[in-house]
Amino acid sequence: MTMPDPIPPTDQAARDDLLARVIDIVSHPEAEELPSLGFISDYSDADLADLLESVSDQYRSPICRKIPIDRGWAVLHLLHYETARHVLDLLSPEQLQGLARRISEIDILTFAEILPGDIVEDYLDQQEALTTEQMQQALSYQDEAVGRYLNNNILRSRPTATVGRVLERLNKQKQREYVAVYGVDAEGQFHGGCTLEQLYREDPATPLSECLTELEAIGDELDITQAAQQFNPAAGFAWVPVEKGGKIIGAIALSTLMHRLKERSLEVLVSETPQDEEDLFTPVGVAARMRAIWLTTNLLTAFLASWVIGLFGDALQQVVALAILMPVVASMGGIAGSQTLAVALRGIALNHLKRSNLTLLLDKELKIAAFNGVLLGALIGVVVSWWFSSLALGGIIFVAIVFNSLAAASSGTVIPFVLKQMRIDPAVAGSVILTTVTDVVGFFIFLGLGSLLLLS
Repeated sequence: MTMPDPIPPTDQAARDDLLARVIDIVSHPEAEELPSLGFISDYSDADLADLLESVSDQYRSPICRKIPIDRGWAVLHLLHYETARHVLDLLSPEQLQGLARRISEIDILTFAEILPGDIVEDYLDQQEALTTEQMQQALSYQDEAVGRYLNNNILRSRPTATVGRVLERLNKQKQREYVAVYGVDAEGQFHGGCTLEQLYREDPATPLSECLTELEAIGDELDITQAAQQFNPAAGFAWVPVEKGGKIIGAIALSTLMHRLKERSLEVLVSETPQDEEDLFTPVGVAARMRAIWLTTNLLTAFLASWVIGLFGDALQQVVALAILMPVVASMGGIAGSQTLAVALRGIALNHLKRSNLTLLLDKELKIAAFNGVLLGALIGVVVSWWFSSLALGGIIFVAIVFNSLAAASSGTVIPFVLKQMRIDPAVAGSVILTTVTDVVGFFIFLGLGSLLLLS
């Protein structure tokens, strides 16, 4: 099991200072007077997790090397899942081996999808047959299914049995750490549950049926978030019965459901962003590929708008082609900027975006904008050149989209941060300002170049 963090977390100001100090050290490796990163081990697991969430891979690697290996799992459990995936990819074979020597059942169940397969297999090989069977059963479920977090250490007993008889059965299998006792009759009907503490307080001659509390069971295939939102906990019960096909097969910890509900509440708080798979410093190649899918989708709708405008082209005069293509430039800049804005807003909401790492995020977003701007700009330029039989027009729209993408990335990163410093809600005002910037820049470059090259 992961041990509790012995070091108390610091306040937000101290975390900001830690981030700035680490960035300064890693950014200037040639400065001999700067200290090493060894001091970060003096900070809490929560502080280290916040630090890893707030920097890119360039900084994560040296930070990971200085995190004590016996605190590795504790820090990983505090990271967002995608961040944990990226951090595990950065670890050396020696660090992975160190984690493997300290791995627990909850570590396997939480990170099985992103851990090297040999670590999972080695852990299962070292367990007793019963534990291995239960683990394999849990891993057979989808990552977000209730069954993934199932505990099989429950005792099913007839409601007619006496408390003394139930205690005898418990004592015969002391090697199993039972978490709950459930009353199930001969037909498999569930009658409720009771806690172990309650059993030890009862008269041994008391029928189990008199100790049972009616409990609500949840399905093993149910999404854990949905289960947490729908479930009504019973007072005094730390474990929730789980059923499959009408049969009670185990229990899930109430704390697991509440933890997922807390995570979901935070996601709802900052979920103006569709990028639920991207953390603040997802590697450039991964993030660019994820966003390009939606940029391409937007491209199709943008050309549809241009086609509709083109139906009325005869009514326009000399700038008909420019008028038809204007929505493409505006739309591409707007959607690219909104993606950047969403990531920045999420970073602000989670306190991961600060003055000290703003330039890191800006650098990442400009690289993504350049990649997607050049790629999609070239594609659009080729289509436009063929559509209007004009290489000049294709080149104009290519340049406009590239520069508008860069403007969108810059403004989408900086605008919410500046608004926050001005005590203006960036979630409300950010998109308004961003749209204005992308429209003005896009139309100015596109129509300006068109006027110079096509109408001169």
